[in-house]
Parts: sequence; structure tokens; C-alpha cells
Amino acid sequence: MTSKIAGILEILSDGRWHALGEIRRMAKIDESQLQPIMDFLKEYTFIMWDEAGNRVRLNKLAQEFLTQTSTA
Repeated sequence: MTSKIAGILEILSDGRWHALGEIRRMAKIDESQLQPIMDFLKEYTFIMWDEAGNRVRLNKLAQEFLTQTSTA
């Protein structure tokens, strides 16, 4: 599960909005695996979720943290 979360965070690390279907395809996981991960990331405010557009992106703080971690 941890590697799936890491893969999704990598996809979202560009800071752009991503449709859930796009994330599912890129991470090569099915809906039953994606939904709990998205719920976790939302609950702990890693992501902003545009429910009307069914898309997500990293919040600024999470994006900055991941950027610093990858360059350190």
C-alpha cells in the first residue's frame, strides 16, 4: 500500500489538477484501491479535492515538502 501512495504522490507532485481516472491509469490501480488512498490523503490534508470536477491536486504545503525531500 505504501508504494501505491508514493506513486500517487509522485503523480501529483507537479502541483496540477489530475482527474481520478488519470491517476488510476497512471498508478495502475483500480477504483477499490484508489478511493481509500484518496480518502486518506484528503483526511490528512495532503490534497485538495474538487469534487464537482472529480479531480485532485497536492496542497501547497505537501507539494513544498515533497519538493524539498526529493532535492535533499
